[in-house]
Amino acid sequence: MVSFRNVNSAFTGMLSDLITAGTQIDSRNGLTLELPAQTVNVEAPLERFVFAPGRNNNPFAAIAESMWVIAGRNDLAYLTPYLRRAPNFSDDGGVTWRAGYGPRLRNWGGVDQLAAVRHELHRSPMSRRAAISLFDPSQDFQDSRDIPCNNWLHFLSRNGRLDLSVAARSTDVWWGFSGINAFEWSVLLEMMARWLDLEPGVLTFFTSSLHLYEKHLSRARNVLSTAGPDISSYVGRSMFRYDTEWTEAGAALSQWMDLEEHLRTGANLGDLVIPFDDPMLTGYIRALDVFWAFKRGATPSDLEPRLVSLGDTDLAVVAREYVNRPNARDH
Repeated sequence: MVSFRNVNSAFTGMLSDLITAGTQIDSRNGLTLELPAQTVNVEAPLERFVFAPGRNNNPFAAIAESMWVIAGRNDLAYLTPYLRRAPNFSDDGGVTWRAGYGPRLRNWGGVDQLAAVRHELHRSPMSRRAAISLFDPSQDFQDSRDIPCNNWLHFLSRNGRLDLSVAARSTDVWWGFSGINAFEWSVLLEMMARWLDLEPGVLTFFTSSLHLYEKHLSRARNVLSTAGPDISSYVGRSMFRYDTEWTEAGAALSQWMDLEEHLRTGANLGDLVIPFDDPMLTGYIRALDVFWAFKRGATPSDLEPRLVSLGDTDLAVVAREYVNRPNARDH
């Protein structure tokens, strides 16, 4: 087991391990460097943004996809504008992800697994039964473009903190771990902790196959060879913390989704009303307003008030970095 402070350091640490000790393994999607049976702890998972130079992560896509998953959705009309390659993993021509995590989290045979976990830990805080399944043997032993990589989630409450463990059959460190998995599960951990009046604890990943595709190898070497930013520009910045009671969470998430649709289809946030006061939900919808204004050609002077609205936060740091990248509008 290895431990890292935050998601960014876990990403670069695993990249280094894969390049120095990984074994070349062929796969149906091409050659990889692989390390089997890996366990990784992220001690401060709320520091969830990846800022390693050369990775060129899209923080707005990570926000959009995480909220989409937690809302229980799998429609690609929402996701594809943020993630162009999303239709490549669809079995129905780009309409849905067959095995999307969202419906499995929120409606597995009629069971909202988030509600069930919250109920279990609310009634029995020391319970070891707060588990969520994402792999469905009745559906997933088939030839498909979309087989869940993350298969099981387990929440454990100890000493006023809530830990989350994630078991995965397969973890692509480039597109999977750093692109979305660490981000989305850290958001879910933060939300569940708030619903239980606990502090977020450690995020642990168990993966049977940690790998890096050969097509990403040169970029990975560049990430590791490029001097990183002053760590103080990210670590220790204030964050938008989630602060909505469970009884109000469904309505607030639905309202957030309504705002996202307005922004995605051409509206400006300044012309809309934000109907909730949750810091995370507000910060994340303001971030998407930055993204869509930028994608539609807003000038730096138009973008600046939107960026200022993100405050002196980690999100502001990664948002500014994104909009200042060469050719970022084409990404």
